[in-house]
Parts: sequence; structure tokens; C-alpha cells
Amino acid sequence: MGVLSECEYKKISMGHIYYRFKDEKAYMDNIFSFIQAGIENKQQILIIENMRNLPKVQAFIDSSFIEPIKSSIRLVNNYEYYLSHGDFSTQNIVSHFAKDLSYLQKCKCTIRTWAHVEWSSSKPSEELAKEFECVADNFVKDSQILSVCAYPSARLSTGLNLVLEEFHQYVMTDGTLSLSSIYRNL
Repeated sequence: MGVLSECEYKKISMGHIYYRFKDEKAYMDNIFSFIQAGIENKQQILIIENMRNLPKVQAFIDSSFIEPIKSSIRLVNNYEYYLSHGDFSTQNIVSHFAKDLSYLQKCKCTIRTWAHVEWSSSKPSEELAKEFECVADNFVKDSQILSVCAYPSARLSTGLNLVLEEFHQYVMTDGTLSLSSIYRNL
């Protein structure tokens, strides 16, 4: 399985990317490449990740960068975003996102974000996802940032996958990155 190179991430300076991942190793390699490319581009980076992966991301950061550079990377537990106020609360998610972005915007640098999106229900609501991703897409465009929303493919229905492709400019897998053929640029 191919992994995206830092070069591919550098080509995109802003936009909304839907990443449906299957392979955990490829997922971790892609997040590490995403962070590396952000550092090379002198960007501020927000990583919203689950408790299982946060220590791996922190270990990568600690072993790869010196202290002044580390301060440009903000790690956040995704539980606060997606689960702490019920399943997929759009208002709560956007509020947390805006707060974390304001923290990063103080340096007047460009920003890139990576969010591992999770939900508690066994069958996520397509309508909630549509509402959330529509708001998120507009927020990403208005903020002029690069934002990856990573979803585990094993938990995606065909309908949910279509909704996500519709509200993200780019579609990414463990080894590809392309423009969405059904993106709704509202």
C-alpha cells in the first residue's frame, strides 16, 4: 500500500480533505508525513486524535523536532470534539475547533489541521454528518486552512461515504489523494 509523500501534501495549501483509511500503519505514516510537511512549510498544526494514537504522535514529534518547532504543533484529544457532548454535536465540534484555531492564529502563520473523526453510535447518522461537514467545509474555506477529516472506512456506509465525498474538496485513501468528483462547492 502506498503512502502519500510530504510532496503531495505541500501541493495543497488550503482545502478540505476526506481521508477514509483502512490500514493503521499507513494511517500513522500519513499523519507523520502531514506533520512533517506542515513543519517544512512553517505552518501551525492542530492534530485532533484519539487516546490510542496520541502517544504515538507525541513520540514522533518528540523524536523528530527540537523544542521551538514543537510549539507549532497542538495535540488535542478527539473525545472533547466528538463525544463529550453527545454523539456528533455540530455546535460543540465547531466551537472547540474555533477555540483551538484561535490559539494557533496568534502567530499569523498558515494552519493545517488533522482530525480523526469518531462517534459512539454503531451506525452514524448521514444527516448529522451532512450537517456537520457542510458547516465544517464552510469554516475551512472561510479560515483558508488545510484540513483533513480522517474516518475509519470499516465504519462507513455507502451513503455516509457519499455524503463525505460531497462535502470535501479532496478524497484521500491510505495511498491516494485526488479531487472529489461530487464535491458541492456551496
